[in-house]
Amino acid sequence: MEKEEIKKLANDLLFEPSEEVIKLTNNLLNSIEKGLKDLEEFDLQDIKPMSHINESPICFEQLRSDEPDKSFYLNKQDLLNNASEHDENYVIMKKVINDK
Repeated sequence: MEKEEIKKLANDLLFEPSEEVIKLTNNLLNSIEKGLKDLEEFDLQDIKPMSHINESPICFEQLRSDEPDKSFYLNKQDLLNNASEHDENYVIMKKVINDK
């Protein structure tokens, strides 16, 4: 992925990445691409495809109980302070689709 493509993608997602972030992203993408090419070297001729990642049946009794992790919760004031634009009660955002 070229530098301009990364900038365009970031802009579409309403990010303004620094040159350092663009370079890091490009390096990561190149590393992922190299890793995928390395996978092509494996001989999978006699390997049966899997229908699921884990073909063992799931035993729901062994799963942990679902308890919310409140360590990631933000209170309203912290959220408003983090927003680039806000009024008294709401975060103000650009339209996501084709808003320049």
